[in-house]
Amino acid sequence: MLMNWRRRLTTAIAIAVAAIAIPALSLAQTIENLALGNDKAALQRFGTPKKTETIAGYTTNLYRLPSGIDFSATFEISTSRMVSLEGLWAGSGTGPFAGFGDFRFGETKLSDIKARTASNGILYTNVPLVAANASGSIEFSTFYDVAASANVVRFVTSIDREPLKTLRQRYGDKAYENAGASAVLRSLTVASRDYLERSAGKARVLDIGYGPVSWSPQTAPTNVNTPAISLARIKPSQLPVFRVYDGPRNFPDFSGRDSKFSTHRTRITNGMTDKPTFAGEFSVVQIGCGSSCSFAYVANNRTGEVYAAPVGGEHNLSLELKYEVGSRLMISQWGDYGANKCFVQFFSFDDGDWTELLKREVGALDACSKTVTENILSERKI
Repeated sequence: MLMNWRRRLTTAIAIAVAAIAIPALSLAQTIENLALGNDKAALQRFGTPKKTETIAGYTTNLYRLPSGIDFSATFEISTSRMVSLEGLWAGSGTGPFAGFGDFRFGETKLSDIKARTASNGILYTNVPLVAANASGSIEFSTFYDVAASANVVRFVTSIDREPLKTLRQRYGDKAYENAGASAVLRSLTVASRDYLERSAGKARVLDIGYGPVSWSPQTAPTNVNTPAISLARIKPSQLPVFRVYDGPRNFPDFSGRDSKFSTHRTRITNGMTDKPTFAGEFSVVQIGCGSSCSFAYVANNRTGEVYAAPVGGEHNLSLELKYEVGSRLMISQWGDYGANKCFVQFFSFDDGDWTELLKREVGALDACSKTVTENILSERKI
């Protein structure tokens, strides 16, 4: 999985991100009102550390704060300057603010982080994207450079055992791809890049649309200074294919490799009778499943292999898909009837894998009565 992810990212293109206002550095990049570069003397206000550890010229002090946060501060012994700060929340339910904008421990989701930052961040090849704990929970790590600094922020989100079990029952082998709305923020770390790369390594890969994040001080949600990206600036031409298949049709192997799609063999086969319509060699087949309900498959006209679309079914009602034969970009629009919201979501399709690029709420549910093109053109900044 890691190699596939790296391969996708190395072929990624830059999606334009609008300018981000950068707050004064004196107000930014602080956790518990402590900033990188502060002298270790600033730790005296936290009292006696719960634990102290010294390794290779650096000392880390761990404090249990009244808020329930486990706060760690690491300083370089030779200079007494802070190089890493971490806040960790192990409690249940919604915890305190994390210090980054309106993010809250136990509440902010992985999907919120990716929506705010408009990308999946940095892949450090020495750090696993997904890690399992002895408790049965799963952790996800996402890294971003902090704008106008030499620092990196790391968000760790996790799913506990029972929600993970439900996710697997619902999505099967697609569980991790749909984890964004279930994984909640557990820790936030800001560290100098030099210190971080002592353990993470210097080799790193940037995701599609990647850009440094602007660190705003803790504020009420209505005052958060967030990145802005116009949906209309994400174009099919940014994810081109290099040839369009025009050879003979090769249909799925419904008795073998593609047997899990055999229930819809007739609809899929009929949908492949014309020329490819997506990503150079694929046909998109959308099938109804009830009132406002549909799901979709993409079938390879060259190999016959079939893949499920990343959206569809009762959780993505009024589904509309927009795509082109010369591009790997799939744009979807769908409604969340329970939340009364309409969303536009962008995906890249690479070697049989889907990568979510961006997801935006474009209005209440009735916004889905407009076409996806209309909503993209009318949406300016979110």
